[in-house]
Amino acid sequence: MRKKYRELKRKGNVIVFPTTVNRLLSEGMTFLKEEQYEDARDCLYQVLSYEPDHAAALGGYAYCLYELGEFVEALEVCRELLQIGPIHYLETMELYISILMQVREFEEAEKMIEVLIEEKVLPEERLEQFHQLRELNERIAANVATEKVDASLYAIENFLVLHPSEQEQLILALPTTSYQALKKKLLAIIEHPEADLLTKTYILFMLFQEKIEAQVKVQKFHYTGVFKTESLPDPLNNKRIRQMTNLLEDSLAKDPTRLELVKELFERHIYLLYPFVWDDFKVEEVVQAYMDYTEGLFNGKTSFNEDEKLLELIQQAELWFEMRNG
Repeated sequence: MRKKYRELKRKGNVIVFPTTVNRLLSEGMTFLKEEQYEDARDCLYQVLSYEPDHAAALGGYAYCLYELGEFVEALEVCRELLQIGPIHYLETMELYISILMQVREFEEAEKMIEVLIEEKVLPEERLEQFHQLRELNERIAANVATEKVDASLYAIENFLVLHPSEQEQLILALPTTSYQALKKKLLAIIEHPEADLLTKTYILFMLFQEKIEAQVKVQKFHYTGVFKTESLPDPLNNKRIRQMTNLLEDSLAKDPTRLELVKELFERHIYLLYPFVWDDFKVEEVVQAYMDYTEGLFNGKTSFNEDEKLLELIQQAELWFEMRNG
């Protein structure tokens, strides 16, 4: 780790002349151009022992460390350089991202590339270069992820023999960095009619959260739809769900015990039905159905007329939970 000497222009009892720093910097940069990285590192280290915030020396020193495979220290030096303002910003960011990839900080590398692209700070001639760097980062992250995960467990023929709770746990234990690498297998699970419904929900949540682009066919109860994963309903901030929740709270404001029961039931079904949100019914109809259903639990009503499709769906959903957990 590089030590920082804050007594600038002085080392011990020796006064350092400006020409000494300039000479060391010049020698270090010459060694760097000649790809003599160890000699360059040593010269630039001496410069930094006198002037810890010397931007040019920090940049050259970080590059030497990168070329010598000293990635952890190179990462720290790059972060110092970015804080004080590098002379060559884009070159420093490219080096920083490359180091992040070497130390397997793939999510941080992705964020840095995304910021540069979205903020449109890249000149046209550099844009394609950073797009390629992003693709490389994704490929390396995917390869590393598959090294740690037994991908065969997620093959549909192996996955379906598991109990629903085991399917769920296998998905919950999957690192987020593995989703891109296992995308095809995960999509096959979602599309299979025998896969656990809640497990499908968890996969969909993660594909949405990780911004993994795909098209998938989802079937739950009487609902069938084709979705783009990047355009799925936001599971945490859905306007339709908020409207239903608000209406439930207003309707049962004077009966908090029943409100708690209805909300528990309703929220359980949100996860079960996702990405469907009772699409074929009005908000008021959904809310009324859940209040009617809970009323039926108290008065003993357990069956409904054929035209009461929404109440039947609620009953089917509860039966599904009983069978899964029973």
